[in-house]
Amino acid sequence: MPSAVNEIKRLVSNYSSFDVVTELGNDVGGYDVIGIVGTDKFIIMNLHKLSSWEGPILTVGFGLSFLNSVDITNLDKALSTIVNGDYDVEDILRLSVNVKGKKLPNAINEAAIFPARSAITLEYSLYVNNEYLWHDVADGLIVSTPTGSTAYAMSAGGPLIHSRAQVFEVVPVNSTNLARVPVIVPSDSVITIKDLTSRSRIEVIIDGSVRTYVGNEVKIMSGKPLKLVRVGEVSSAIGRYEKKISLLANMDLPPSAKFILKILEYEGQLTQKEIVEKTMLPSRTVRNALSILIRKGLIQKQIIIRGNKEVIVYSLKSTGQ
Repeated sequence: MPSAVNEIKRLVSNYSSFDVVTELGNDVGGYDVIGIVGTDKFIIMNLHKLSSWEGPILTVGFGLSFLNSVDITNLDKALSTIVNGDYDVEDILRLSVNVKGKKLPNAINEAAIFPARSAITLEYSLYVNNEYLWHDVADGLIVSTPTGSTAYAMSAGGPLIHSRAQVFEVVPVNSTNLARVPVIVPSDSVITIKDLTSRSRIEVIIDGSVRTYVGNEVKIMSGKPLKLVRVGEVSSAIGRYEKKISLLANMDLPPSAKFILKILEYEGQLTQKEIVEKTMLPSRTVRNALSILIRKGLIQKQIIIRGNKEVIVYSLKSTGQ
């Protein structure tokens, strides 16, 4: 992203109060606002690194996202706004995930619990504030924030949640019991998933990127909120919903295709095998979803060189915007 970095340096050079760094370090205590520029995946990865930072964060992306304070095309105006102090800070709910006392990054979108091998079920018991809700056999379980309600949770049948609602959602994935439906719980709840068993090792996946073996219990509760800088029209939560999901809401797409579209938005170019691994969907489902997305002109299939061999990858189709 050299051209983008150079453009950012040029814009920032107009303001003596800003610094540009290309690698995030530990010493960030001397700043009032920290900015992260990149794709959703890059922004989330660096937000994980900044888990101890409690100040405001400006996120600059390359398209609409719930995690974008501003699109990169409007960065110059945003910098001027920040210098003048004319911006809002929105507290974004995050999840604190406890696995055998191990410290994990706070989840911005979701904590997903799945067997490491696809097409294998797991068993679990669900408790909220020590109250037993149910025992279940399913492909997996997702605990999502309102921000994550438009991502993995939605693909599994979860509802959309207003970004300022103080709730989390628990979404069973392909449960064998039709009575196991998504559940909305207050954000001060302690969600405990116990008695985890499967023929494959079970992992918790934080925001689709950080994977950890969980043993037989996971405890999830509210973490420290992310203080996200909001400038201009993006400060409207309803406006973000309208722009974010209008395309998907009006498309006749199966949930699996929407899920894969979201994965490709996060990850960029992926092979079919990589999509199967990241989504944990059956290979046949992935093949069918990819053919639908190609037919609708939403993704493209390309041959690229990786190492010394040609591989087929899939990626979002450029809109030219």
